[in-house]
Amino acid sequence: MKKHILLLAVCAVTLALANPARAHVGAEYFIPGVPDPSSMTIDGLEDDWGWIDEEFILTTEGMFTAGGEVVPKDDYDVSIMMAWSTPPDNRFYFFIRVQDDTLRLLEEDQKRWWNDDCIQLTIDPDHSGGDFLGENVDQVLNAQRYHLRIKPLPGQPVAFNSLLEYIDLPSIGWSSDVFNGAPTGDIFEIAWTVNPPDAEHFSTNVSYTFEMRNAFWDIHGVTQEEAVRHNFANDQVTHIGVRPLDGDAGETGAKHQLYPLGGSTGQDQKGDQMLDYILLEADESLATAVEDASWGRIKSHLNSQLD
Repeated sequence: MKKHILLLAVCAVTLALANPARAHVGAEYFIPGVPDPSSMTIDGLEDDWGWIDEEFILTTEGMFTAGGEVVPKDDYDVSIMMAWSTPPDNRFYFFIRVQDDTLRLLEEDQKRWWNDDCIQLTIDPDHSGGDFLGENVDQVLNAQRYHLRIKPLPGQPVAFNSLLEYIDLPSIGWSSDVFNGAPTGDIFEIAWTVNPPDAEHFSTNVSYTFEMRNAFWDIHGVTQEEAVRHNFANDQVTHIGVRPLDGDAGETGAKHQLYPLGGSTGQDQKGDQMLDYILLEADESLATAVEDASWGRIKSHLNSQLD
């Protein structure tokens, strides 16, 4: 099966090189559809993820670090699941479990959460690429990037729109889980757990989770009224960047930065540095997706890369 996955990736890279301005990096990944969205409860627990095949679960073994160091499992270990649903639910599903030897929760300023233990999630839903560091409004509209951290201070969202690190535009926070103190309902739901429950900065042997269900936005407007919601569909290709951050060196915040194998450390700033994720039907296994990949699927996927 891995040979077929590699073959599909090689075909994609070969054709993409014909248009280097829009070439993409590395391997492709697959995300399964949720069989029954109504069965999913966003509570930070994984008991409603039993349907997912382990082939789709991303673990530490399937990731590399920005510094090239090997991260022992007893230091930092992650398990990540992602899924999607068609309209009318039309949302992205995300779950991560983290086991950490030392918890870092030092930063009160959300713009510096990247210096703590947190999860960075970058999304380019329509696969349009481009820049989205967040230095201007055009970059803000082009993608979404969230920092997730347990135990935010009162009034702080669990998922901070980290494009606000670079631009003074507080209104773009509408797409996170709290905006002006009110939940954003079906467009963004998130929950977290931590064990032990009283864990705090510098606690040891800590396990925590995030579970999220949210809308994607092809254009992330400065306000929701200006935004264009993304519609999920089978065989669609989207850009997703997952980056677990382990603030493992005390007050300095030096950390392990993890990225999926085949990816790039530039995934949180540029679309052409992001991995491609192919959406599969709810009942389609990874083996079936690769073994039965028709030229129609491959051509459609490659065209989306080169458009």
